[in-house]
Amino acid sequence: MKRSLIIMITLAMIIGLCSCDLASNNNNSFDDTEQSYMTTQCSKENVDDFCEILGKLQGDSLISGFVLDKEKCFNVTPEQVALETDYKIFKFSDSCASFVMLDNKIYALCEWFGGYGFVNAVPCDFDNDGNKDLLVASSWGSGLHRSVISVFNSTTKESTVIYDTSTTDNPQIDLFVAISTPSFSSKDPSALPIYYQVYSAEIKSNDNNLADLSYVATGIVGSISTDNGVIVFVPTGNS
Repeated sequence: MKRSLIIMITLAMIIGLCSCDLASNNNNSFDDTEQSYMTTQCSKENVDDFCEILGKLQGDSLISGFVLDKEKCFNVTPEQVALETDYKIFKFSDSCASFVMLDNKIYALCEWFGGYGFVNAVPCDFDNDGNKDLLVASSWGSGLHRSVISVFNSTTKESTVIYDTSTTDNPQIDLFVAISTPSFSSKDPSALPIYYQVYSAEIKSNDNNLADLSYVATGIVGSISTDNGVIVFVPTGNS
């Protein structure tokens, strides 16, 4: 009798644990690691050099009406971008003005007025010319907040908008970009295809510094790929 009771209790515990695991898997699109806030890079490294070059552009259309305040300037270059490229990305904590420096020259990276400006970026080479470009997530808009995915081309030094939420049913959504690969093992990891995912995000500033952001994924919006040589946004669920 005691033995039968022990077996019944054990079976009940196992069934209960399995049910909990299934419920957890069904209710969450992202695991605990992915739900943790990711903090962007934010430092004063190379800020003096950047501001010296930017200061010489006073009156240039690049910074027309822009107030240069070195104390509010930060280096926000993502770690992967710094490892794979020579890009340096700088952002001002008051205006969210965002610029990229390459070969000691400065270029506008994205729109910023009324939004977060630069949010994050990953290196890419959609045109297969051997030179790394930047896939960038940013936001702007006074009155109508919108998020934008763009590609800054290292050859033309220009940004091309790939996706703009102002044309969607949910314009005020925030976004970030990430590189992912299939989760299966491979003897040659370099041969694995690379996916450029676009995530919806919850974003917060740290210590009231809009150059120092943290964000967490709230869903997958789509991906970026090429179609006959043209860079396109592919919404989730579309092939």
